[in-house]
Amino acid sequence: MFRKFLILFLLNFFWNTILFCQVGANNFFENADHICFKQPLTSDNIYSNSLHSLSNYNFDSLINCINLDNSSWYKFSTNSSGGSVDVLINQIVCSGDSNFLFQNSIEVVFIYADLNLSTESFEIIDLCHTLNSSLYLTLPNLLPEKEYYILIDGYNSLDSVPISTTCSYQIEISGIGAKPNINAGEDMFVFPGSEIQLQGYGNGTPYWYPSLSLDSATSFSPFFTANSTTDLLLTVTDANGCEYQDIVRVYVEPPLVFYNTITPNNDGKNDFWTVKNIENYPFCRVEIYNKWGQQVYQNIGYSNTQKWDGSNNGKPLPSGTYFYLLDNGSQINNEIFKGTINLLR
Repeated sequence: MFRKFLILFLLNFFWNTILFCQVGANNFFENADHICFKQPLTSDNIYSNSLHSLSNYNFDSLINCINLDNSSWYKFSTNSSGGSVDVLINQIVCSGDSNFLFQNSIEVVFIYADLNLSTESFEIIDLCHTLNSSLYLTLPNLLPEKEYYILIDGYNSLDSVPISTTCSYQIEISGIGAKPNINAGEDMFVFPGSEIQLQGYGNGTPYWYPSLSLDSATSFSPFFTANSTTDLLLTVTDANGCEYQDIVRVYVEPPLVFYNTITPNNDGKNDFWTVKNIENYPFCRVEIYNKWGQQVYQNIGYSNTQKWDGSNNGKPLPSGTYFYLLDNGSQINNEIFKGTINLLR
């Protein structure tokens, strides 16, 4: 019995030793977790310790405003313009009882690292922060196309004695200085069957969806054969594995077909005045008049939620002949159409 107990005790001891001596994946500077723009990262410092690597650089001498006992590293990139970057750190949950009782907190420091020199150069770019609820701040005037680092350490000041604390938290990066340079291009207006070249751009590897009717789904500027109005989604994956997306809409402008009768009796048939293919002309202008020349309807665009139902300001109009004036708002073949609508009740 004693032998079994001893074996179980030793197994449990070695298991816990291995478990709690693990090093977090982002414990070292060079393994810092990358934070993508406006994509909150939930993380912790559970397996972190006081080691920081990068050729055994003495980070303790650089960062003397916090205790580097169980620190985790994070980083974000600035775009080609640089500028201000907003940082939000919240959802802080530390081990033990409530933060109020044990004063559990995290300590945060922001660092600029220049690793292109023969000797590494580091600079603290903001005050050190200690917090147990949330932190929102703006880092101004950051350099373009650089990497900045965030070092987070757990902290407990019970009875004025600093104690290492394990915590989880969420970090989010935003602001004009970190906004990725990605664009699927301007919306286009074409005739059916036209072949056009898309004009996307970004920093990374592109992929277009849907890829049907494209000569390449992995080019920023593929050729696209337009047969119907299509939304094309451009996804760019950057060197850090972050994915960013933008959409370009290609409007295909087929001929308009006008229906001249409306019977608004809520039977589901001809309850609205219909113009076939009008959804491909988002900037059209529609005006409808009665026989005395009084305007009873006017709108920019003519989607399903905008269709005329034979009323004026919510009041049903009497049977009769009405007159429409429609400017299709086309950028490639602008036309104005006129005609009559028979309203029957």
